[in-house]
Amino acid sequence: MKNTFSQAMAWLHTWAGLIIGWLLFVIFVGGTLACFDKEIGDWMRPALHDAPRAELSFAPAIASAQRDAKPHAHALYVTAPTQRERATSAYVYYDDGSYDERALNPATGERLPDTAGGDFFFTLHYNLHAGTIGMYLVGVAGMFMLVAILTGIVIHKRVFKDFFTFRPKTGGQRAWLDGHNLTGVLGLPFHLMIAYTGVAIFVASYMFAGVQVAYDSDAEKFFAEAGDSYERPETGKPLPRLYPVDSLIADATRRLGVPPTWVNVHHPDDSSATIAFGGDHSRHVAWNFDQVVYDANDGKLLHVSKPSATGYKVYTFLGGLHMAQWGGSALRWLYFCMGLAGCVMLASGMQVWVNKRARKVAEAGAVSGYGLVQSLNLGVVGGMPLGCVAMLIANRVLPAGLAERASWEIGAFCAAWIAAALYALIPSVRRRGWGRYFALNAIALAALPLVNLATAPKSHLFATLARGDWALAAVDLTALALALGFALLALRARAAARRPVSEPARVRGGERRAALAER
Repeated sequence: MKNTFSQAMAWLHTWAGLIIGWLLFVIFVGGTLACFDKEIGDWMRPALHDAPRAELSFAPAIASAQRDAKPHAHALYVTAPTQRERATSAYVYYDDGSYDERALNPATGERLPDTAGGDFFFTLHYNLHAGTIGMYLVGVAGMFMLVAILTGIVIHKRVFKDFFTFRPKTGGQRAWLDGHNLTGVLGLPFHLMIAYTGVAIFVASYMFAGVQVAYDSDAEKFFAEAGDSYERPETGKPLPRLYPVDSLIADATRRLGVPPTWVNVHHPDDSSATIAFGGDHSRHVAWNFDQVVYDANDGKLLHVSKPSATGYKVYTFLGGLHMAQWGGSALRWLYFCMGLAGCVMLASGMQVWVNKRARKVAEAGAVSGYGLVQSLNLGVVGGMPLGCVAMLIANRVLPAGLAERASWEIGAFCAAWIAAALYALIPSVRRRGWGRYFALNAIALAALPLVNLATAPKSHLFATLARGDWALAAVDLTALALALGFALLALRARAAARRPVSEPARVRGGERRAALAER
């Protein structure tokens, strides 16, 4: 019975990981980069890199948003610049669910050159840029990941031994399996937490029966009540004049206990308009939804949010634990490193499947789906980093005034990734393609600081290091570190390719469990 159960768990672990592994890899890469979404967005706006930090003021951004908004906007939402991001972001929302977004100079309200920014990776992480359908796909992937993790715990009986075992010089199946075990055990608590909290964030969307019954399918009403937000019904009468937003900052700071980091003007064209301020999420693990609301006609205080109920506090705690906005740069680097470990775990696990079946291919001539899995491993795992770097390089080389500039950056990401995936379909490439993809990624990552040096005189590595701007310098330094890592992998893959291929006569006793786990 024990062997039967172990075999069942091994089968479930293998196929739960393989079927959804490529999608999980995309989600993990997006989430890993999203740990520094604001820093990446700041790096992608070099126009502000030499500008002094502006004093807190929402007025220029509000005026710009009002000027460009179409009639009867539902809300204007403006975020203040922070230590992590220099730009002011302004959003205009409409009743049909559409919105306009722009990044502005915080001092003047002038619109900055368009860019996809770090938000591209954040959105890729949680809905794959596919809206509600993408959100559900990510949820399904998160559930599969939980299954793969739990079954992996069951079948790995040598957890501590696997943690301290890594034999890259052996090459082939043993090295891939050691890498999978090492990164899986290293990040086990993190991976469990990130998978569970990622699913829990959208629990009202995945398990919507309660909201349908209690709130007549009105999810907005549910969140408004749970988070104690405040909004007045429209009157149909025009707002004579929006009360000066900046004159309310001092009172909002006193009531919130911290300087506000965002302002929201609801129904800006209607006399029912309100002005709401809120703080950031950096002081506590749980999301901070505290806000104060004023009348947009005369600045009179209307509402101060009350403490959330226990259930909602738990929900915001889980959400904050996933988002990692509360622990400063040290925590974000920890999440980043654990995210990289997760990427390696997924990539090596899928390659273990390929290597495990290599002998069957050699003996039978073909195994159904084997070539496709090989190509997907190379195209997804080897190609996605190339797409990410291509987008960052495009940010530097595209003209600042180019129309739909953000779309061109995203197009560069997609084009590079598609090209890499098509390249992986060539049989001679997919048989020994890892060395080539490692080398391509090393070259692309090493080129990024060079392109930055040639195109951004105030934003390149030497300039940022000279003035102590470590957030900007970290982008170039991280690219160089990853380039070095890929270069070492490329050299090792090249050396392994030159060695004669030999098949083991038997599975050694110490590897019997590994063979069982990959059936």
